Amino acid sequence: MRRLWVVAVAFAVIGSPCASAQTPLWVAEERGETPDPAIHYGELANGLRYAVMRSAEPKGVAVVEYHIAVGTAQQSANEKEFAHLVEHMAFGATTTFPKGDAIAQLQSAGLQLGGDVNGATSARGTVYSLSIPQVTTEKLALALRFLRGFSDGALFDANEVERQKGVVGAEIAGGETQATRAARALRQQFYPELPYLWEKPAQRLASLHTITADQLRAFHDRWYRPDTAFLVVVGDVDPSETGKALEAAFASWKRPSAPISALKPVLFQPRTASASVVQEAGLTDLLTLGVAKPQPNVVPTAATRHDAILATLGMAIVRDRLERLVLTSPQVPIASVSFQTSRWPELAEFYSFSANFRTGKWHEALTLLEQETRRPLVTGFTVPEVDRAVTNTLKGARSASLRAAARTSSELANGIVAAYADRQVFVLPERNFQRISEVLNAASPADIAAAYNAVWRETPPAIAVAGSEALPASSALVRDAYALAHRGPLPTRDLTLAVAKQLPVPGPAGTVVERHHVDDLGVEQIRFANGVRLNIKHTDFRANEVLTTMRLGGGLLAMPHGERPVAPPLSMLYLGGVAGLSAEQLLAGLRATQVSVDSVALGTNVVQFKGQNNPASLSDQLRLWADLVGKPDFDPHADALVQARVEAALQKADATAMAAFARHWPVFSNGDLRFAPLDLADVAGLSFSQSRQRFAPILADAPIEVTIVGDIDVDKAIAATAETLGALPPRRAQPLHDAGPDPKFPTGGEPIVWSHHGDAGRALVVSAWRAHDGFDPNDGISQAVLDEILRTRLFNDLRQTSGATYSPAPFICGIDQCARLWLYRCDRRSRHRRRSACRTDASHDCEFTRRIGADCGGTGARDGTDESARRA
Repeated sequence: MRRLWVVAVAFAVIGSPCASAQTPLWVAEERGETPDPAIHYGELANGLRYAVMRSAEPKGVAVVEYHIAVGTAQQSANEKEFAHLVEHMAFGATTTFPKGDAIAQLQSAGLQLGGDVNGATSARGTVYSLSIPQVTTEKLALALRFLRGFSDGALFDANEVERQKGVVGAEIAGGETQATRAARALRQQFYPELPYLWEKPAQRLASLHTITADQLRAFHDRWYRPDTAFLVVVGDVDPSETGKALEAAFASWKRPSAPISALKPVLFQPRTASASVVQEAGLTDLLTLGVAKPQPNVVPTAATRHDAILATLGMAIVRDRLERLVLTSPQVPIASVSFQTSRWPELAEFYSFSANFRTGKWHEALTLLEQETRRPLVTGFTVPEVDRAVTNTLKGARSASLRAAARTSSELANGIVAAYADRQVFVLPERNFQRISEVLNAASPADIAAAYNAVWRETPPAIAVAGSEALPASSALVRDAYALAHRGPLPTRDLTLAVAKQLPVPGPAGTVVERHHVDDLGVEQIRFANGVRLNIKHTDFRANEVLTTMRLGGGLLAMPHGERPVAPPLSMLYLGGVAGLSAEQLLAGLRATQVSVDSVALGTNVVQFKGQNNPASLSDQLRLWADLVGKPDFDPHADALVQARVEAALQKADATAMAAFARHWPVFSNGDLRFAPLDLADVAGLSFSQSRQRFAPILADAPIEVTIVGDIDVDKAIAATAETLGALPPRRAQPLHDAGPDPKFPTGGEPIVWSHHGDAGRALVVSAWRAHDGFDPNDGISQAVLDEILRTRLFNDLRQTSGATYSPAPFICGIDQCARLWLYRCDRRSRHRRRSACRTDASHDCEFTRRIGADCGGTGARDGTDESARRA
C-alpha cells in the first residue's frame, strides 16, 4: 500500500516519550517537553531503535508497527516503485520462512492478512503493521521472527516478483481517488522537480513492469538495515519482557559499514501562481487553493508550533465565514468548504482550502475563494470571530484529552511511529491541550492575522480544478481568472456572527414506567410513558467515550410501494432548521460540542442515527435528536443548498464499478424502486415540502429505541433521555426489526454485465447468494467460519497465486436477509503473467467464485449455500 505521509499541524493528537534517565537523546530532538515514562524507549547496539508501551485497549491484543526509513523519496530516478514492491515481497519467502509460509503461520495464530497483517509505503518510509489477538509470548515471538525474516533474509524469487507486480499494479490503479488527484496536482505545482510526489498511475505502472528481482534485492540490501528501523510494540504486554524479546530477535542483525544516505531538506522556492485542471468522468466538482510555507528548521520548535496553531485558527475562521455564506445565501457558487493543514519536515508546511462548487460555476467559486482567503490580509479578524474559534478549538482539544484513556493500542502505536518519522515528541492529549491553550489564550486578533499573513501573503497559491464536465479548457484560464479576482476589490460582507442558541427542551421530562436489568448482558432496559425505549450498558472499556444509537421506526418500506425516495435525505433535515433555529444558528450552537449531525442511515424498516460522544456531550446529542424528530422546520429556503450537496455527491454515480453495482442493487430487492438511489435527474425535484409530506408523519409518532453504551452513569443517562426523547409526544408501540424483503436473484445461467463510465481499466466481480440475517447465534458462527474459508481462498487464488488483484474482499450486503456478497477488484491494464485471471468478460472470475461458493456450501454452514452460488 502506498500513502503520502502527512501529519496534521496544529490540532493533532500526539503522544509522549519516556522520562527515565536512560531515555535516548533521539526520542526528543525537540526540546522543552517532558518524556512520559509509560513509553519505554531503547536502542540496540546495531542501531535499531524501539518503543514499548503497555495498553489494555483492547484487552489481550498487541500491536506491532515496524518502520523502515525508506520510501519513494529515497528512490533514484531509475528506482521508481522499488520501495513499494519490496514491501510486498516481505510477505513471501525468507531465510526464516524459506517455504513462504509465514502468512500461513500467522493466520494459524489468528492474524488475517490485510486486516491484522499489512504494509504501507509512503514517500517518507515503509511501515509493517501486525495486530496480534489473544497475544502470548509465542505469538509475539512469531511476529518478531516474521519481521526479522525479511529484514535481512528476504528471498527475491523471480516468479514471486512477477506475481507481486500484478498485486502492486492493481493497488496503484485501485488507490486513485479525487482527493489523491487534487493533492497530486497541487504537489506538482509546488515541487515539479520531485516526480515521486505527483506521478500518475500510468507512469508508475510503466516503471513497475521493468523491475527485476536482482534490482529489488540490491535496493533492499541498501536500505533495510538496523539503523533505518524503528520497532514499536503497544498492547497487553510486559514492557520489560517485550524488550528482551526484541533484543533476542534483532540483536544479531548486522549493521553495514557504509553510512546511510540521509534525505536532505528541499528548500521551497516561491513561484508565481500556478494552476491545473483535472477532468475525468466521475469526479466531483472540486476547487482546491493551496500554499506551501518554507520550513527553516526540520525539527519543530515551540515558535514554529505557535505560528502553525495561530495560522490554522485563522483558516478555521475563514472556513466559518464561507460556511455562513453557504447557509445564508442560496446563490453562493459553492455547496461546502473545508481546509487542510499538513507538515513535511524535509519540504514545507502545506495549507489549503477545498470547496465543492456547483456545476459550471468554477470561475465564480474561484473568485469567492480568492476574495475570502484575501480578506484577512486586508481587514484581519474580528474579536467575536476569534473568541468563537478559540472556544470551539479548545473544546475540541479538551474532548481529545478526555478521550486519552480510550485510545486503542493501534492508535497509540501509529501515533508513536508518525511522531518519530516527523521528528516530534509524542505527547499526551492533555499536554497537547495545554500547549494549544497556552497559545490561544494569549493570542489577539492581530497575532492570528499576522500568522495567517505569513502563510497566505508570502507564497503564491497553487490552484487545482477538478470535475467531470464544464471545466476551464486550460490551466491558463484558471490563472487568468485568479489574477482578475485578485486585482478586484473586496465586496462588503456582513461578518456578524449568528447567535449560538441552545436547542430547546421538547417538554416536561418523561416518566419511567418500566425498568429491569438483564443480568447476563449487564444491560439496563427502560421504557418511558411515551413509549420510548432505552437500553444502557455502562462500561469503562474506553474511558470518557459514549456510543449512542437511536432507531426510529419507518425507513424505506414506510414509503408508498413503487415510489422512488425523491426527498432530501434525513441526514440533511437540520439544513431546513430545527425548533425555530436556522441551520446557521443550529450549527453555531453545536460547533463547540462533540455531537454527530450527519450520521444517519435509512434502513428498510428503521432510520438509524449514530453518535460518538463524551459523557458531557450526551445530553446535547439526545436533545438534537429529540428536536430533529419532534420539531423539524422543513424550511424551503434550504432547498437550493440541499440540491447542491446532493448533486455533488451524485456526480460520482456510475463513476466506478462499485457505484454502478450499488445503483443496480434493486435487482436483488424484488425490483422495489424504494431501494433505488437518487440520480441527477431527481435533483431538481428535491424539496423540503416533499420531506414534510413523506417523513413528518413518520417522525411524529414512530417508535423510538435508544441504546447508550460507554463510560456513563446509568442514572444520569436515564435522566438525560427523559428530558429529551422521553419528553416527546406518545409513540406507537411497535417492535423495531429492520428485516427487508426477500431477495430476488436473477434467473438464467449467464452473468449479468453492468458498465460504468469511469476508469476503463477497473472491473468488479460479485458473487451473491442467500444468507440468513445473522440474529441466530448458530447461523452467525457458521457464516463467520464460511467468511474465513472464502476469504483465505480468495486471497490465495486471486492475489497470492494469480497476482490478479490487490484486495479480494467479502462483505454482507446492506439489506438483512438478502444475500452474501464476495467482491474483488480487477485491473485489466495489467501486463503481467496470468492476465487470463482478469478477463474483460469476467467469465473466469465468475466461474471461480461460483465454484468456491458451492464447494464451501458443503461444509455444513446453515445459510443456504449448499445450492450453487448465484452470479452477478
